[in-house]
Amino acid sequence: MRDRPLTYPDYPRGNVTYLSFSAAHGFQVNYIRGDGKAWLWYPGNTVVVPEMWKIEGGGTSLCWSHPSNSYNPVTRETGGGFTCSPRLFTARTVVAHLPGDPFKLSSGKIPYRLGKCDAPKAFSFDRTRFHC
Repeated sequence: MRDRPLTYPDYPRGNVTYLSFSAAHGFQVNYIRGDGKAWLWYPGNTVVVPEMWKIEGGGTSLCWSHPSNSYNPVTRETGGGFTCSPRLFTARTVVAHLPGDPFKLSSGKIPYRLGKCDAPKAFSFDRTRFHC
């Protein structure tokens, strides 16, 4: 991950939809509002995961909170309180962005079931570099 360029050093910004990619999770779509609310379109899910986010540590940590009934299949942890990670590490997972909420994720609904290896066509990025 450290070998990826830092394309979005100001991540996260409000009213932006981000596409991130990691080998473990695949592609994830995240609409982030400036008021600390966000919505995650996670691969395989049939609903959007509502989130809360905040920046801590003088801008060095990005913290997320997911519902207590949510489950992360990679870490095998359930949601609940905030968990934090280095903001710039997380920013390096972002491969593309779109302004606003083009998929209407804040409605709580997903447009379709997202496959782990399938990024929505609306995003423009190097699809030969970032893929499963």
